[in-house]
Amino acid sequence: MKILFGLVFICFWLPKLLSGQEMPVRVVDSRTGKPVAFAHVKATETGSKTARYFVSDFDGFVKFTIVRPTVFQVTYVGFQAFNDTLFPEKASVINLLPEVFSLDEIVVTAQYNPGSADRSLYRVNVINQLQLRRSAAPDLTGLLRNQMNIRFSQDASLGTGMSLQGLSGEHVKILVDGVPVIGRLNGSIDLSQINLSNARQVEVIEGPMSVIYGSNALAGVVNIISNEIPGNSLTANAGTYLESVGIINFDGGFSVRKGKNAFGLQAGRNFFSGYSPEDDGRAKLWKPRRQVNADANHSLSLSKIQVKTSFSYFDELLLIRGNLLPPYFERAFDNHFGTSRMTAKSDISTKGANPFTASNSLSFYRRVRTLYYNDLTIPEKTPTEYDTTGFGSFLSRGMYSFRNESGKFGSQFGYDVNSEWATGDRIGNQSRDITDIAGFATFQYQPMEWLSLQPGFRYAYNSRFNSPLIYAMHAKAGPHKGVMFRASYSSGFRAPSLKELYLYFVDVNHDITGNPDLKPENSNNVQLQVAHRIEKITYATETEVRFFMNNIENQITLAETGDGSYTYFNLDQSRTMGYSMGIRSSLYPLFDLRLGWGSTGIANRIEGNDGMKLFWSPEVTSEVTCRMDEIDLHITAIYKYTGKTTRIRLLSDGNLAEGYMDSYHNLDLTVLKTFMNKRLAANVGVRNLFDVTNITSTAGSGGVHSGEGGNAPVAWGRTFFVKLSFNISKNETENKVK
Repeated sequence: MKILFGLVFICFWLPKLLSGQEMPVRVVDSRTGKPVAFAHVKATETGSKTARYFVSDFDGFVKFTIVRPTVFQVTYVGFQAFNDTLFPEKASVINLLPEVFSLDEIVVTAQYNPGSADRSLYRVNVINQLQLRRSAAPDLTGLLRNQMNIRFSQDASLGTGMSLQGLSGEHVKILVDGVPVIGRLNGSIDLSQINLSNARQVEVIEGPMSVIYGSNALAGVVNIISNEIPGNSLTANAGTYLESVGIINFDGGFSVRKGKNAFGLQAGRNFFSGYSPEDDGRAKLWKPRRQVNADANHSLSLSKIQVKTSFSYFDELLLIRGNLLPPYFERAFDNHFGTSRMTAKSDISTKGANPFTASNSLSFYRRVRTLYYNDLTIPEKTPTEYDTTGFGSFLSRGMYSFRNESGKFGSQFGYDVNSEWATGDRIGNQSRDITDIAGFATFQYQPMEWLSLQPGFRYAYNSRFNSPLIYAMHAKAGPHKGVMFRASYSSGFRAPSLKELYLYFVDVNHDITGNPDLKPENSNNVQLQVAHRIEKITYATETEVRFFMNNIENQITLAETGDGSYTYFNLDQSRTMGYSMGIRSSLYPLFDLRLGWGSTGIANRIEGNDGMKLFWSPEVTSEVTCRMDEIDLHITAIYKYTGKTTRIRLLSDGNLAEGYMDSYHNLDLTVLKTFMNKRLAANVGVRNLFDVTNITSTAGSGGVHSGEGGNAPVAWGRTFFVKLSFNISKNETENKVK
């Protein structure tokens, strides 16, 4: 009987036991054979409707045994995504192919479906998570500071504004997960208020995107993509950022996934003590500020749809302290500016090859100014003036994308409803509103594998202005033998904002009055790009040449009225034109290199003046990273030269005055190193190594608060920083719904 039992065991049970003892799955670098730690793994057995999520350990192993054919999807920063089926009784090794550099980043802005940036008909500049980690930028200002075709302007009260392709901030749409950020002052969003602690990547598209995103997108869009909740049962993070100029930031958060539900929370507090190159007493050139931000989100994943809800909150206190007053120098007037921004959002998207997405958001912005009479002998502050401005926005947006089985034809249909309103003392104690309702459509046709065409149009009803038909045509040829060509023609439309129409903004630094007689802007844009790509086993190089031209009728600009105050006027015509050349190269795994050179020209004309002279401003950028993957150490140098920039002002006599902002250089050095099995990341470095503070500003280029010339602040000089980030995760072992 014992012999018979042994034979039965050998014949029937031993094979099953052996099959269950196959080596666990291991994730390795296909070029070096070294393990890839902390890769995200999704495993779905054949015939199963559920999936399991894992994170590879320090040796690259995943605690999963293959019993049946299983589809594995593996992602990790710096490697191409893996998606394939593994079978039992075969080597359970997943070879990840490193991305020599990020040509194939997944982009979502203005796409039919998330896809490779290399396949997009738009030229999308993707700043990925690795670049975010290398730069250690705490906000959008620091991240975009060294990008091509992007310039910055500084204001003591209004913060940091940007221009793109020579067009100022009111022409650039700033989005967070596709939702516009409200709260423009002097036309621009303060980029120092856009925190990046919860960002996965940032996507920049240059050129009019009015067909897809409507008004305020003549120059392009900047879309901040938030982190998705990973396939773990629990993750937590904490971080701090310290800079020698007096910046102290803290942030932290967690996420949890259970079954169909996932929840995440991220919050932080930023503090800046203020700075002046010289001790000028209480008044600081760079104003002290305190910021608090929080983001909460929930995701419900069902078999056919996914529902995401989120809520974000931002609060800032900006202090403008006045100098002590004679004769005893014991009292002063101080301005306190309180800013709050809240956005609630709900997204619904279907799963499948032809998705439908719908997004609804409600945003509120409030800015309160309080003037205090400060008696430092008591001490006691007495409020003497108080005013408030409030803005609100409701957005409803839906899109349906279709692509046939052959992939040659695709289409996208959508609607866009955007309503904005404003109230407060600076709007004349009245309630003002403007509504835009639009429908848009784009069509993709791929007659040949290497050729794609995409026409599109948008028609809108605007409650205050006549909106024309907006249209665009995009074409992409290639890649063929490494060569790719993109061309586009787009029209654009921008209605004057409520602030440009009605805002009355007067304080110690500003005297701006809105103009209710403004006309809307209309534009035409042409863009061309030629790129050549070479990719081998251990190195890759891409070179590109780009050209753009924007022609705008009735461009809205600030103009001096003759008594020292400013208001908005329409220029008869404005034109920006530019070209750039760039190279991206990487030698795996030693270094990454990015170089760029270009120039942007700006011309303006008003009624009665026939000439349009282009004033050119060059720029040079470079980013070099030395990589030591064995010890996970990255050393990065980022440099940008901003050439002499011409500024044009419309004087009270109707003539155009020419002035300029002098050229300057910026160089940042950063070192990124990880510890504790990559759970702890440390950044140290130097910003503004050349110690640039102020640059020369001649007559004709003074802003709304800077007078007729002198020095204009661009940075607070050389500083040193350190950033620490700590992340932990508990791997999920339960089944998950797809």
